[in-house]
Amino acid sequence: MPITKRCLMLCLSIAFLLTGCSSPSHKEPPSKKGTRDNTPYVLQPQASGEKTIGNSKITFDLSHSEDGYTMVEYHGHNSKVKVRIQNPDSQEFYTYDIHEGYNTFPLTGGSGSYTFIAYENISGTKYSQLFLKEENIQIQNDYISYLYPNQYVSFDKNTQAISLAQEIVVGANNDLEAVSYVYDYVIEHISYDDEKATLAKEGKMAGYLPDVDETLQTKTGICFDYAALMATMLRTQNIPTRMELGYVTMEDETIYHAWISVYIHDIGWIDDLIHFDGKNWSMMDPTLISDGHNSSKVRSLIKDQKNYTTKYLY
Repeated sequence: MPITKRCLMLCLSIAFLLTGCSSPSHKEPPSKKGTRDNTPYVLQPQASGEKTIGNSKITFDLSHSEDGYTMVEYHGHNSKVKVRIQNPDSQEFYTYDIHEGYNTFPLTGGSGSYTFIAYENISGTKYSQLFLKEENIQIQNDYISYLYPNQYVSFDKNTQAISLAQEIVVGANNDLEAVSYVYDYVIEHISYDDEKATLAKEGKMAGYLPDVDETLQTKTGICFDYAALMATMLRTQNIPTRMELGYVTMEDETIYHAWISVYIHDIGWIDDLIHFDGKNWSMMDPTLISDGHNSSKVRSLIKDQKNYTTKYLY
């Protein structure tokens, strides 16, 4: 099924308004080797220079855009540079901060005409346009982008979460079992970081990016960390995984949140499924399940797609 077009407005901070999480009890996955190949599958973006756009200060490398990503490097001296990417047939933008070296950004709007813009900071929150160009891009399928790392789901061959995922899914006989084992591990071993959440709510974590190995080491995180960790583990098991940002309605409250969806070959995108109870799976959302002790009430909330509004895909 085609990827739905999503957008990200230019902003300097994101608030994550979530309640705390606790660790429910779950059955450990079997240690006996399953029939599924659990060899790590680690794709690495490349800026090969075969096709680029930009100017003397910034380079957008589109050499492998058919794989659903672009790599961007800033060559100037401004410490605050932003990139905006407008998806095909969208009026809105994904907006990113540029860091030293090449930055990898996903192209989440499918095939079509993308607009690439770069800005340099003038003062405060004011920016001047450095570069703008439209490019027609053909992406090979609707899941390839979600196998690669990017700025939000960041990993390489040395990331510890990759070898851990290999161990966790060793008993899986298929991709759905592998997803279930990774999911159970995350909600059992990672607790919600109330201090970090408070800082984010107060706007003190502008530009925050998840570090999946740090999440494993501290065994704590906010929704962003949960989603990035699961996405890393599953992508490196050759299971395309979208990290989604948007809004969740819980009774009378709407919160900004992060969750994931997966692509299973021969099935397609599973947007509202995660944990199989013998008849049904529930929404791919490890934070809320952990917070709710895996209760039937929370699982019912999570399984109902009407409670979720996806805004951004990474």
